[in-house]
Amino acid sequence: MGTLLHDLRFSLRQLRKNPGLSLTAILSLAFGIGATTAVFSVVYGILMNPYPYAHPDRMYHLRVWDSAGHENGFGLTASQWQEIRKSPVIEDAFLVDNWNLTTT
Repeated sequence: MGTLLHDLRFSLRQLRKNPGLSLTAILSLAFGIGATTAVFSVVYGILMNPYPYAHPDRMYHLRVWDSAGHENGFGLTASQWQEIRKSPVIEDAFLVDNWNLTTT
């Protein structure tokens, strides 16, 4: 404990002796910590917690696979989708069309 206090007193004396270096060191630490926090916040928001919903672990994506292991699409009519939404075991439902049309 005595060595730690001795080192702390020495560092404070050096900081008072060189205020320009002290300011540079403090600003470098502040900007480094701020930049690291900003990057982590972006990475966390995009990669680790991508869904802006209260309970993303309760979301399901339905797909149909045939016996050969190929994905088959299945279509729902508007009335079928409304019946799914009315089900007491489902909070909400939405439909997505993954058909992409590239126009060049």
